[in-house]
Amino acid sequence: MEWLDTLFVACIGFALLYAFITLFLGDVAGDFLDSLDIPMLQPLTLISGIAAFGGTGFLLKRLTDFSDLLIIALAVIGGAVISLAAYFIWIEPMKDAETSTGFSMADLIGRSGEVLTTIPAEGVGEVLITMVNGTTNHVAASLQGEAIAEGTQIRVAEVQDHVLYVVPHKQEKERFN
Repeated sequence: MEWLDTLFVACIGFALLYAFITLFLGDVAGDFLDSLDIPMLQPLTLISGIAAFGGTGFLLKRLTDFSDLLIIALAVIGGAVISLAAYFIWIEPMKDAETSTGFSMADLIGRSGEVLTTIPAEGVGEVLITMVNGTTNHVAASLQGEAIAEGTQIRVAEVQDHVLYVVPHKQEKERFN
């Protein structure tokens, strides 16, 4: 086997090995490449390109009488085309389809909830905030420095240093009137 055949087979073998690693170990191997913020360098596009380069080159070497330089050039073009196709067929459409249950603390301002653990006048308790995707627990303090009993319906007025400052619904209505 020539060095060029070895290169092409090694590329195919690397792509297969990567596929098995991601199949059995989750996306551990892809996490490194995902941390790169270059859209075209996603693991799927890179591995697709490497596999296509190896496969195209190997087939051209075996089935044609082209020169090694032409085979390498055509294999690079084949790998780039498959890589671009993978990007525009899978990566780009999926980017818009992803949803997240994440939220920022500022998103909690104005949300309603219930006190789970009594909030003392000078201290913190725990509140349960209703979100679109479910509920979430947070550390909370009273905005006016008054104790708020467990089970009281509240509204988040402010957020500072990951602590929600809340007011009971009754006080909230008085505050805005």
